[in-house]
Amino acid sequence: MTSRWKKLLGDVQQMQGRLLLMVLALTLGLIGMGTILTAYTILTREIRINYLSTRPASAQLELDQVDAALVQQVAKQPGIRFAEASSTLNARIQATDGRWFPLRLFVVPDFQKLTLNHFAHETGASTPPTQTLLLERTSLTFLNAKLQDAFQVDAPHGGLHTLKVSGTVHDPGLAPAWQEQTVYGYITPQTLQTLGEDPALHLLKVEVAQQPENVQEIEKTMAGLSRWLQQQGRFVEQVQIPPPFKHPHQGQMNAVLVMFLLFSALTFLLSGILTATLISGLLAQQIRQIGIMKAIGGRTAQIAGLYLTLVATMGLLAVLVGVPLGNLAGQQFSGLIAELLNFNLTSHEVPLWALLIQIGAGLVLPVLLALGPILQTTRTTVLQALNNVGVEVRVPRTNWLDRWLGQLPGVDRTLTLSLRNAFRKRGRLGMTLTLLASAGALFLTSLNVRAAWEKNLQDAKADRHYQLEVRLEDFQPASLLQDLGKLPGVQTAEIWNSLPAAVGRKDGLSVVRTYPDGGHGSLGLRSLPAESTFVSWKVMQGRTLQKTDLGGVVLNHTAKAFFPQVNIGETLLLTVEGQPVKLKLLGVVREPITPSAAYVLPATFDRVLHTGGQFNTLRFQVQDGQLPAVMHSLEQEFITRKLPVKLALSEEMLEAAVNGHVYILIVALLVLSMVVAAVGLLGLASSMGTSVTERTREFGVMRSVGGTSRTILRSVTLEGVLVALLSVVGAVLLSLPLSYGVGTLIGTLSFRLPLPLVLSFTALLVWTLLVTGFAYLASLYPAWQASRLTVRETLSYL
Repeated sequence: MTSRWKKLLGDVQQMQGRLLLMVLALTLGLIGMGTILTAYTILTREIRINYLSTRPASAQLELDQVDAALVQQVAKQPGIRFAEASSTLNARIQATDGRWFPLRLFVVPDFQKLTLNHFAHETGASTPPTQTLLLERTSLTFLNAKLQDAFQVDAPHGGLHTLKVSGTVHDPGLAPAWQEQTVYGYITPQTLQTLGEDPALHLLKVEVAQQPENVQEIEKTMAGLSRWLQQQGRFVEQVQIPPPFKHPHQGQMNAVLVMFLLFSALTFLLSGILTATLISGLLAQQIRQIGIMKAIGGRTAQIAGLYLTLVATMGLLAVLVGVPLGNLAGQQFSGLIAELLNFNLTSHEVPLWALLIQIGAGLVLPVLLALGPILQTTRTTVLQALNNVGVEVRVPRTNWLDRWLGQLPGVDRTLTLSLRNAFRKRGRLGMTLTLLASAGALFLTSLNVRAAWEKNLQDAKADRHYQLEVRLEDFQPASLLQDLGKLPGVQTAEIWNSLPAAVGRKDGLSVVRTYPDGGHGSLGLRSLPAESTFVSWKVMQGRTLQKTDLGGVVLNHTAKAFFPQVNIGETLLLTVEGQPVKLKLLGVVREPITPSAAYVLPATFDRVLHTGGQFNTLRFQVQDGQLPAVMHSLEQEFITRKLPVKLALSEEMLEAAVNGHVYILIVALLVLSMVVAAVGLLGLASSMGTSVTERTREFGVMRSVGGTSRTILRSVTLEGVLVALLSVVGAVLLSLPLSYGVGTLIGTLSFRLPLPLVLSFTALLVWTLLVTGFAYLASLYPAWQASRLTVRETLSYL
């Protein structure tokens, strides 16, 4: 073994703590990057596999009736690969705690021959006996139920019935029940009949033969099939064409994972910068040793290779530990997301290219980042290296801050000294501040986005001056409003009619983009009393409705996305109940956490749909604390009057459904920020240790002119705290665009509306205390060591 490699081993033995910091920082960076990269590769693959495993129908046509003969005829039509009959029923189910939730029942003629939109049997009966149902597995958990439990079901036209849970299934084409606040069940036509409903099937599911991933081709095929059905005397009420081969939450998940992937890559980049900082400090400490090696014949390339080998070895150790741990964490994170989105992981396999990226990054990036300071230092001449004594020969000029601090009464000169020392190595200071500011920015961003989300919910709640919406299955006389409005706890009640709608087409076909769950991609037409006090919208374009706006329409901002080419004052075309409806666009309003809706006056609604002044939707303003009692009273009224209820949506249910879509994203962002924070704080600890080591002889000079151990201790710890406070300023500045960008992404994915930029002062206080407290502790140990050195020990230090 040559002398230089013996020196390398000696350095490793002497600097075990500092090198351990380097390996730890690189390992944390690799774990963060590996976790997200592994999760990205697994989840994007598995969500598609799970969804396609259900063989989702290209389209579903709602007809007056679908029988076996019609299914056989449809399957022979041009462009159709397969056809199948089914049906759905929207009802309600009472949970064990007495609350009622929406229940979407899928009617399956033959559970053993189901082909399109099929599901996997899990427990209990594979075919539910009459008067029983199968529950989607998340619905069983949502209801806090078990097999053989019986539940009250309120059917639209059959009233109350009892259904027993005979089994569970897994349907990866559906979102979790808790996320949508909706229960999903599966029954036979015989059970449908026992609920008092028409057992005839009304849903025709088809799979196209040509270009099944092309939505335009699907629409073209469905238009031709609809014309043929109409020629056969069949009435096509609606055609549902969801985004082909795409899970309802796939777009949101992919976008968020890409964002996390960028943040995790930044984390590893910061850990690489920390490595370069550590190597820079090591080189500064060994500058005279480098001069001695050059004096006895060492070449620049040999000496540089020595330190590059050290960095590469640290990178290799980080790869050996970080890559397996990152992949394991990524698999666990993938399992959590899969559970939240209701799909199974068929494989935890990580593609080879993902592993190669992690290994390559761990081996190459630290070497590239350390290459600059290594070459710069090893190119130093022998004379320059040997003349380095660890104390600045050139006295820095006194700046305005020094003078200002010196003039303040009671300011210890230690503060001025600490500030000057902090800015002595500006390159290292810049790296340390970059690490800490980036970590702080991610920490602040995660809590800023959370605060923005909560503010968005509060704003939406402030815009809504009602606490309960009830949708009835059939239209009822307006006199019912007066009776229900007199119930105890009800302050005011208003009529808000509601019906499903679709974007109008020249061929008259009603095409919607909804999934089988009936929620995602829906559009509704609603009547809005002009004098209503239940909403206070913020107008984004145009104006709101006025009493004289017969034939006018106002869209909320999510509904505007259905009509991108229609401007204010122009006519838009809707299809409602199979009838074309032309309306003049008057304005667009901001309405977060609300489904897409087009609002018209009651007179316009009545003229279009000929309701005769009847209504099917009520909204209630309830006294504080009286919502449960009012809901109970309403339920009793509906049962007594035998009124079929489609939906009773409270404010709490709405917020629970909305929060279920986003809080996992905010939590994941917060966890990732803590990984970055760990790397940043390690960088601060390393920087302070290096700074103290470099100033060993300086401390001897301070002691020789009367400096005490306490003075040295205060100087070093104060320097660390000052650096931490400077990083907080950088973190705040960096968090502003970052919070805005992340809030825009999450808000647009969730509501088609960016989240407001909100600064969380709680987050700022927590981060400031965390980073300054750690800075003090990180500085305390090296400062304590320096304060114990004698003058002889410091001045003899090489």
